[in-house]
Amino acid sequence: MKYLILILLFIPLRCTAPSHIEFTIVQGEVIQPYERLFEAVCKVESGNNSYAIGDKHLKHHSYGKAQIRQSRLDDYYNRTGIRYTVEDCFDDEVTREIFMYYVNPDFETTCRTWNGGEKGMQKKSTLKYWNLIKAQL
Repeated sequence: MKYLILILLFIPLRCTAPSHIEFTIVQGEVIQPYERLFEAVCKVESGNNSYAIGDKHLKHHSYGKAQIRQSRLDDYYNRTGIRYTVEDCFDDEVTREIFMYYVNPDFETTCRTWNGGEKGMQKKSTLKYWNLIKAQL
């Protein structure tokens, strides 16, 4: 047994690597599901009008393409420490930043609470809103 091990140690083993290596890189479409959701919300909320002012019949209007209210800005400030004004909601990047903060993987919950606040999932009116968003997706 000892001799067999010694013989095996002295037998040259031949291993070779491939003569060349090939890589194929395929560029695909970047998946941005939250961006698509943002665009759908903006389409339903304001027709993508960055300067829209909505809910004029209410004490506090909604502003910008995603129709952000002062209460949402206050909540965003309390959570992040970043203070924006309603005038800032006319800036698409600010609007996107605020919206994306509230997005979660469940699109229905995201949209219904965006439209109806914390209790949006309990409101029948937000179901109709969700159906409008789904039609845009």
